[in-house]
Amino acid sequence: MRTFVDDIDATIRRFVRVPFTDASTLAEIGLDSLTTLRVVAALVPDGDREIDLAELADLKTLGQFRAWVAGQVTR
Repeated sequence: MRTFVDDIDATIRRFVRVPFTDASTLAEIGLDSLTTLRVVAALVPDGDREIDLAELADLKTLGQFRAWVAGQVTR
């Protein structure tokens, strides 16, 4: 059964061409601020939701990013 984490990873793979784990930093896998917004836009169904850019900018690892995205969907 496909999980939301699988969906997050599949979306990230559209933008990232290197292997990654939860411990990977966003910078080392090439997720810059614009790309992270693209990933969020693809995964968060409410297009009218405001994204806290300062909160997003504080995320350093892929694990933190996955947890943050999951939290946006459940709000």
